[in-house]
Amino acid sequence: MNPGGHTEVTESPSSSQVPSMAADAVAVGKTTARPSSSIEEEAKPQAGASLLSSYLGLGFALFLGLLPKSSASYVSSLQSRNRILAMKLFEAEDQLRQLRSRLKEGAKANARVAEIFAGHRTQWQQEEKRLLHRIDGADEEIAALTAQVEDMERAKAELRAAVVRLEREVAERDEMLDFMARKVERDGSLSLMEVAGEDSVDDGGAGVRVSDTMPLEERFLERNGESEGMMGLLAQQNGCGREFLMAPIDTKQWTDRWGGWPDMQHESLDLAHSMKHGVARRESPWRVDAESSRVSSKLKSLEDELVNLEKLGKGDTSKIPSSMRKQEKRYQSLAAKIDDLCRKMRVNDPSDPTLGPEFRTQRLTEFLLEAFRLQHRAAETRQKLNTVQAQAAAAAAKSRVGDELTAEAKLNTRKSADSIRSSFKEIQRNLEIWLARIMGDLEGILARDGASRVRDYYLSGYPFVG
Repeated sequence: MNPGGHTEVTESPSSSQVPSMAADAVAVGKTTARPSSSIEEEAKPQAGASLLSSYLGLGFALFLGLLPKSSASYVSSLQSRNRILAMKLFEAEDQLRQLRSRLKEGAKANARVAEIFAGHRTQWQQEEKRLLHRIDGADEEIAALTAQVEDMERAKAELRAAVVRLEREVAERDEMLDFMARKVERDGSLSLMEVAGEDSVDDGGAGVRVSDTMPLEERFLERNGESEGMMGLLAQQNGCGREFLMAPIDTKQWTDRWGGWPDMQHESLDLAHSMKHGVARRESPWRVDAESSRVSSKLKSLEDELVNLEKLGKGDTSKIPSSMRKQEKRYQSLAAKIDDLCRKMRVNDPSDPTLGPEFRTQRLTEFLLEAFRLQHRAAETRQKLNTVQAQAAAAAAKSRVGDELTAEAKLNTRKSADSIRSSFKEIQRNLEIWLARIMGDLEGILARDGASRVRDYYLSGYPFVG
């Protein structure tokens, strides 16, 4: 078999043909080896390449020389095939060279790309670190803003609560101001005692009526003078001298102090304290309870007198005893409210020096407003007392005409009625004096501090708000 797969011929070549065939084989071997060796020399020079090609050519020549003669016909075909294979080998080597050059260029390009990518990667890492730092800073800022939002929410809730509280206080003070304005329009005066008709002569108290055109300073000074007069009556009733009362306030001092309002210059607390340090005075009126003011004892005696009157007038069909009972309950309620105000003032001492000036002034003004309300209620109680007394007088006139009762019973009934009338007047006077002393004491403390806010309640629609 030959390398091409054909069956070998049994004929042997002639002796003349063998040398020529060997020469041709050597030539073919050289021609075939020449491109291979040239490619190897061009591609990759190695030692002994020429020796190897000579060895191969010689071996191939010997192989051809030993071939039978019948195979000589295949030499030409093998040569042609050898040339074809040599051409393909050359083309393959050329393609391999191109591929290697492309690989080198690709490697250079890849190296350049890798270098560029490495530079970009460094920039990306730096940018990533910068962004991470910014994210951390943003997280911290978000946490701080969240804390600020929570603080502002709490402050907002506190402000809303304060607004609600202030609105409630403003509503209460506006209500009081409206009441005081209506009272000024109706009565034409703001006095500490509102005495009407016959009661003002019987009680010995001088009701002060102030003209609508009188300045506010004179009104305030007039009320202070009325307070001094009522405190004098109370001192005479309790057996105390004038030395236990507060010295009357100098009118010129008030006028000078208020003359430059609102740019007025107030005296210091130390100076006012030194001026009043040596003045003896009684205990503050709001430190006195109902028992100490003798109101409670008078109410008890009034209760006994009413019981006695009811026993004497069992057959009386008029409504006089019931109206007197209602009047007694009014006095009991008013005395309880005044006592409750004094208790509040004892718990929250308005003259406590440890309090701040603004807080103390606000507290004193609130107590003064409450005393104004009670004073208005006392005035209404006095008016109802006048009505009850008028009804009692009419009933007494009718009883003189009839002969239902004996002379002794009429005398006892008249004495009991007179005693009840006197008790009513004393209770009314004591309650009004008690209220007047409380208001005078509060206004005196406010004036001493140089922060009297009575003017604000007439000139400002919203006192202590701003």
